[in-house]
Amino acid sequence: MTRNLQVLLVDMDSDHRAMIKQQLANLPYAIVGEANYGVEASRLAMELHPDIVLLHVEEPLALAFRTLEVVQQADPAAVPIVISKLGDADSARKAMLAGARGYIVSPCSEATLHDVLSTAHARRPAGAVVRSDEPSLAPVAGSIITVFGPKGGIGKTTLSTNLAIALKKHTSTRVVLVDIDAYFGDVAVMLGMDPERSLLDIIAESTAHDEFPKLESYLTEHRSGLQVLAARHPGDVGASPDPELIARILKTLARSFDFVVVDTPGAFGPQVAAALDESTTVLLVTTVDIASIKDARFSLDTLRGAGFGTDRLKLVVNHATNANSVTDADVARTVNYEVSWVLPHDSAVPISTQHGDPVMMSNPKALMARKVDSLASFLSGGGTSPQGQDGSRRRGLFKRNS
Repeated sequence: MTRNLQVLLVDMDSDHRAMIKQQLANLPYAIVGEANYGVEASRLAMELHPDIVLLHVEEPLALAFRTLEVVQQADPAAVPIVISKLGDADSARKAMLAGARGYIVSPCSEATLHDVLSTAHARRPAGAVVRSDEPSLAPVAGSIITVFGPKGGIGKTTLSTNLAIALKKHTSTRVVLVDIDAYFGDVAVMLGMDPERSLLDIIAESTAHDEFPKLESYLTEHRSGLQVLAARHPGDVGASPDPELIARILKTLARSFDFVVVDTPGAFGPQVAAALDESTTVLLVTTVDIASIKDARFSLDTLRGAGFGTDRLKLVVNHATNANSVTDADVARTVNYEVSWVLPHDSAVPISTQHGDPVMMSNPKALMARKVDSLASFLSGGGTSPQGQDGSRRRGLFKRNS
């Protein structure tokens, strides 16, 4: 007797997941696993070896398509099929370019679901992929979110620390915050922490030994449950990290953490470029003063020229003070780029900063905390989307990708 095809269902939307499960229950398929985006989907694909990976593509698209790519790396023999509420031809094209063998517009009938799944599985390249019993390195499945701005004093560290805590709260998954500002990194200070080990230790030990250090031993757990890779100990000054080392650290962490949040220096240097190149999502922060807006426009032009599309590059306007008459619409018009997220002026923020207690924890009902909370919800697949997705092809920022 022919066995039912085994399906791994990857869906961040619990209601949509329940609907698809009900439909599949009436068809000749067996759901062998259910997963959220990222590391969980990759791990289950490697462990379960399903015949089909049915992935629901929704906002944030960068995370959804990253997951589509990594499940194929995790199990090349499984047939990836996308189901989405996005019915436009461009979304279907992006899915196919990312490796999908079929595209289903949701909601759909059971007959349509069965037809696409069975046809895509039947048309898989015969003998093209052979599963190996040898253990393989886990794909880089976690979402790397880099908080960037071309100048200091614009609220990058405030955003990155609170965002990382909010992601931990929203997802109950593994989240790590990485401070790559080896000279002036303040993540540990903002979190009220005094870590024993830091990025500088990794730099020193990676140059002293051929073997890449075990990164888990350099992390410190914050009381929120967040893991932190601090930049330095108080008073320490060391060499700038090699850009390739930064890239390797982020990719290694993204093999085991669902979210890697990266806080960057206030300058557009090689280390920042390395982090941007590895990012799933870039949050470009600007305040509403003229100098910051000018620098933001230059950065946006540079990143767009390097192939960063609106699905990957988000503009965040931080109203650090309430003394400026520049509107968000003024910013968008000046930089010729849509504002994805706005952070309000909130007197609770400097108070929390002075006490080394992020506003997400010290005052979760504050305006800033609520806004960061909604941003975390969006980035983890459960919130309202910023407008505009162009899915431009990804290229290296200061290097050519082969």
